[in-house]
Amino acid sequence: MDFYVSWSHSDALYSDYFESCPLLISAISRNTYALKRFKKVPLKLIIDSGAVFYAKKNLKYKVKDIFEEQLKLATPLLNKCPITLVHVDEPLLNKKTVSEKFDAVQKTIVNAQEYMNLSKRNSIVQENKLSIMGVIQGYDLPSLRFSIFELQKLGYVKFGIGSLLGKSVDVQIELIKFASELVGAENLHVFGVTGIPQIKEMKNMKIASFDSSRPTKAAIYHQVFYSDPFQTFVIDQSKIDKRQGQRLDAPLACDCPICKINQNDIFNISHRKYTLLRSIHNYYHFSKTINRIIHEEVTSDVISNVLRS
Repeated sequence: MDFYVSWSHSDALYSDYFESCPLLISAISRNTYALKRFKKVPLKLIIDSGAVFYAKKNLKYKVKDIFEEQLKLATPLLNKCPITLVHVDEPLLNKKTVSEKFDAVQKTIVNAQEYMNLSKRNSIVQENKLSIMGVIQGYDLPSLRFSIFELQKLGYVKFGIGSLLGKSVDVQIELIKFASELVGAENLHVFGVTGIPQIKEMKNMKIASFDSSRPTKAAIYHQVFYSDPFQTFVIDQSKIDKRQGQRLDAPLACDCPICKINQNDIFNISHRKYTLLRSIHNYYHFSKTINRIIHEEVTSDVISNVLRS
C-alpha cells in the first residue's frame, strides 16, 4: 500500500529529503510549475484534477483546460517516475438533496467520458504510458455501483474513491469495502485519509494507495508528531487552543533529517521556514508509522476520520 503525501506549491519539498516519497498534487494554476523546484524526483506522482478546489471556490471549469493543466504539471517528470492523471469529477460538496447529489454523479460520468477521449487522443499520454484514474462518486451503495459500472464501461481500470466526508465510520468503511470488491482493492486509491486506525483497516483490505496532507496541516497548526508510539503534540508556546491536544515545551529525541541538524527548529513558530522544517519532521514520523503498519499483521477495527469530499 502506497502513501502519497498531498502537496502544494508552498509546502515542504518532501522528496528532496525522502527518496521513497510519492506525491499527490492538484492541477490548479498556482501549482503549474511548482514541481520544477524539486532537486529529486518523487517516487510516484498522482496529479489530481483540483475538483474540490473548484467546488469550494464555486468556480466553473472545462475538462479540457484541467486536462491540459495536468499535462503541464506532468511534463517535467515524463519518463522519470510513474504518473497517474485523475479525471475531473464533480464533488458532492454542498450538495444537499438527493437530486443534487445524483446530478453530481452523472456530471462526473459525463466528465469521465470526455476525459477518456482526450487521453486517448493525446500523444503525450500514449507515448509516455501515463495512467488514468477515474473518480468514483456516490452517496449510497446503488449510486456507487452506478458510478463504478459507468466508469468501467468507459474503459477505466484504476479508480479513486471520494464523497466520504461527513459520513459515519460504519458507512465510510462500508463504501470503501464495497468499492474495493467491485473494482479490486489493488486498483483502488482512497483520497484524503488522515487517521491511523483507518489506515490499518485499509492495509487489511489490501487497498493500493491513499493520500494525506496531515504532516503539512499539523505543522501549520503548530503540531509535532512523534512515533513509537505515534503521538501528536501542540507546541506549548503556541496560541493554538489548548483543547487541541497534549502540549510539549521542548523537542523529544528524534533522528529525522531536521532534528539531526537542530531539533529546536521544529519548535520555532516565528517564521514560515520553520513550518516547512516541521512538516519534514512530521512526515518522517507519520511515514515511519505507516511503514510499520504496512509491514505488520493488523486486525484492528477502524475508527474513521474525515476522508474526502
